[in-house]
Amino acid sequence: MFMDDALGAEIVAVEGLVKRYPHRVAVEGLRLTLHRGDVVALVGGNGSGKTTTLRILAGILSPDAGRGHVLGFDLVREAGEIRRHVGYMPQRLALYGRLSVFENLRFRAQIYGLARAAAAADRAIEEFELGAHRRIAAGKLSGGWARRLQLAASLIHAPRLLLLDEPTAGLDVATRQDVWHRLGRKGAAGTTIAVSTHDLAEAERCPRAVLLSEGRVVAAGTPHELAQRAPAVAVLLSGVDAHRVSPTLDAVPGVIATHPEGSGLRVIAEAPSEERLRAFAASAGMQVARISMQLSDAALVLARESARARQ
Repeated sequence: MFMDDALGAEIVAVEGLVKRYPHRVAVEGLRLTLHRGDVVALVGGNGSGKTTTLRILAGILSPDAGRGHVLGFDLVREAGEIRRHVGYMPQRLALYGRLSVFENLRFRAQIYGLARAAAAADRAIEEFELGAHRRIAAGKLSGGWARRLQLAASLIHAPRLLLLDEPTAGLDVATRQDVWHRLGRKGAAGTTIAVSTHDLAEAERCPRAVLLSEGRVVAAGTPHELAQRAPAVAVLLSGVDAHRVSPTLDAVPGVIATHPEGSGLRVIAEAPSEERLRAFAASAGMQVARISMQLSDAALVLARESARARQ
């Protein structure tokens, strides 16, 4: 059964999710709620639990503990139904290399039980502008076209929930823009979308972000909210050879990270360290200015705080 289709209806509601492997914990006590039309980025570095979370929500992996529902189906008892109704796009392409674009799409439509599989494949080819590649084997497509085919295959059964694992990894700027444009339109039409990414610039395209660290939710909110919530400040040091002072600044108590920004140096630090930075800048004949925190800064700081709390 499906949940209510009204805008804002609960599409995913899970809590206490745990998934352990022999040498690590992939997900620990995870709680997540998604509503109809949400477009959410799951953000975190390698090993943060993004892929495992998506695979559990897609009904592919069984959690070791936890409960909840996806599209009205019980997460544990009705995983098979979940697999039939969600659209899941793994990071690694799941295409049949020897089959043509049309054959891949027709086969996927058949798997999902669509009555007119060939017609569904034709519609997908038109929607994703794959006509020129219709008869080309999937294994011979460029990375961008293969990724577009994979997205078309994930959407061929018009799922109300779309789970995408690093959908723009390895794509050029124009192709990334196309993918995000399509996702934006799907979200506006009511499709609920969860996108895993380690690229914070990509995550800022989403209205909402969930930061993961070591399998736990560290924070959730709009990218702007998360940037403002992080207990740190960002300053820009500028002046002659600003980049050269990075190793020295890394040793200043309270400094969390430094990296180049144009001709200057962006410094993320605990708030009490700002005066030390200003004193350092003055002694080095450099200028210092407070700048806005970004989502990438917040992700770093909040993950660090979470790790400290668990020690």
